[in-house]
Amino acid sequence: MVAVKKRLRAVLTFCLVCLAAPVAAQLGSATPTPATTDKTATPSAPGPEGRSLNAKISQNLAQRRIGLVCSIYAGTFHWWTLSLRITQYSTMGLVENCDELHYDSLTLASMHAQLRAVQQPLFVIRGGAHRYLMDVNLATLPNPFIRIGELQFSAVGEVRIALSDMIRSANYKPDNLISSTYTPFTVQANIQYIWNIGKPIHRLVAPNGDRYVMFGYTTRVIKQLTQASLTEMGPLLNKPEGWKYESFLLDKTLTIKTAPSTGFKVDFLFDDANNVYIKHED
Repeated sequence: MVAVKKRLRAVLTFCLVCLAAPVAAQLGSATPTPATTDKTATPSAPGPEGRSLNAKISQNLAQRRIGLVCSIYAGTFHWWTLSLRITQYSTMGLVENCDELHYDSLTLASMHAQLRAVQQPLFVIRGGAHRYLMDVNLATLPNPFIRIGELQFSAVGEVRIALSDMIRSANYKPDNLISSTYTPFTVQANIQYIWNIGKPIHRLVAPNGDRYVMFGYTTRVIKQLTQASLTEMGPLLNKPEGWKYESFLLDKTLTIKTAPSTGFKVDFLFDDANNVYIKHED
């Protein structure tokens, strides 16, 4: 009972602090080091059809929605529902690769200030830059892009954390609300990821049998990590007891998508190298 009271006091204190000032939080514990220096292309002169070459390229890339994708999470506490609403913003769909060097140059304070145009965030979390692994990404982009620094982000999903869940959670951390490693969190988004037959798959299996497929990897923690070396990454992870990391080739097409019947909800998960996974039932 004493522990519950302490946790409740910590949560309520955090919520009161949220009203006074934004919380600067960072996904993962490692200090980000840029893994690439790719630059976002400068728009070219309009072509004969009145559209720039980059606009045509962006249109094609938007259909694939794969490559190096940067993300930001911005949270607001809703007192009338006693819950945190954390919006996920992503560069997915606009250009092939996020400009990771510029992304790393953005401070949480500047992200917070620029996001005020679309919401009043209480805190901002840097989600990281991940290279997507699926063959086809049919996730929808229902919202317009907004400029943060020199990058364009769109709201692609939402995480909701009830105050009651925060109180009960043994892993509750005010400075790391959704990214405790190997701890699933539920995202509400319109997602459809497809991996073709013969594609290498890398996944985590929880002690209870739940399976999580890696859909984005990063070199921010394991600097030498490449797509080809993901098969050998298991021993490099500090997995909790009972967790397994496995790689295999698909013998059938794998599709992971959200549906209206489940409220477009799906669980995400980060490992301790900040790679990101999605839960699947196949």
